[in-house]
Amino acid sequence: MTALIFLATPHLDAIIGNWAQRGLESSQISIPVAAGRQTARFTLSIVTIALLGAMWAAPLVLALGFEWRSVARGTFGMVLIALVAAFLWNVVGTMTGRALQIKRANLSSDHDEPSAPRSRLGTLVPLLSAVGKSSILALALLSILVSVGVNVWPLITGLSVFGLAIGFGSQTLVKDVVSGLFFLIDDAFRFGEYIETSGAKGTVEKISIRSVSLRSSRGSIATVPYGQIGKIQNFSRDWVIEKLTFRVAFDTDVELVRRLFKKIGQDIAANPELAPDLIEPFKSQGIGEVEDGTLIIKAKFTAKPGKQSMIRRAALMAVQNAFRDNGIHAVPKPLTANAEPTEAG
Repeated sequence: MTALIFLATPHLDAIIGNWAQRGLESSQISIPVAAGRQTARFTLSIVTIALLGAMWAAPLVLALGFEWRSVARGTFGMVLIALVAAFLWNVVGTMTGRALQIKRANLSSDHDEPSAPRSRLGTLVPLLSAVGKSSILALALLSILVSVGVNVWPLITGLSVFGLAIGFGSQTLVKDVVSGLFFLIDDAFRFGEYIETSGAKGTVEKISIRSVSLRSSRGSIATVPYGQIGKIQNFSRDWVIEKLTFRVAFDTDVELVRRLFKKIGQDIAANPELAPDLIEPFKSQGIGEVEDGTLIIKAKFTAKPGKQSMIRRAALMAVQNAFRDNGIHAVPKPLTANAEPTEAG
């Protein structure tokens, strides 16, 4: 009988697992039903353990002099609590999975890249799911202790006093947690966004309860506690304005440069690879200033956040070709030497 249980359980678990996965992925199945399907796998494990216990542990319990009915009653209560906790755990997991699945479908319909920054929902849902599952687990453990006759009030009181002592001794930790809560409420940053704080900058790769992890352009990760973030600059929201500066000779025809920049902007806007990421076309802003007999001509364009690099490269290449074809000479920025002259002899 034991061998049959060990042989049949993996096959039944695989069948129930596929059935539960289909329920999770199908939007036509309600969340409680999908959670019930997932809980069926846990129920199979409980039933398997119960059968093995009845065959192997029951004789041992009787031999040790324990009352079989009281043991069975206590075990049944623990199993019932575990099943309810597993169902609630799967309800939270199913809600999280459905929410993220809807968000991924919306991103796919908008033809966004997988590495695009997440929405506010995609940032908060995993954190809320972790908090919900932790609460369910803690309540389940306390309920199991109560069901077996353990007085949990001294334990709860002790943990409360211990937590109060920790709170007084860990004001920095409390500051980090509270600051992070307000940062998330303010929607200051999300997963995948590029931000700069007082001490680090990079792409948001991980958000925990007390810190945020930023991956720099060179691959290193900086973990910044929320209490030390200070001011945040978010470079991944709405749009970005890219400004370019060109130094040309003083006798350069500025109107010709303006027409060339306008033509470059039209060419970039007509490029099927660059146009979807372009918000406002590349254009000249005229003479910004005159420096040492050199005209400083400025130009700009507006693009989607994180997409400006390709447009910038295309614009610089086009400007270089246009200047060369029209005889416009760029003037390098002069080098200044701060070394003091030395006396001869």
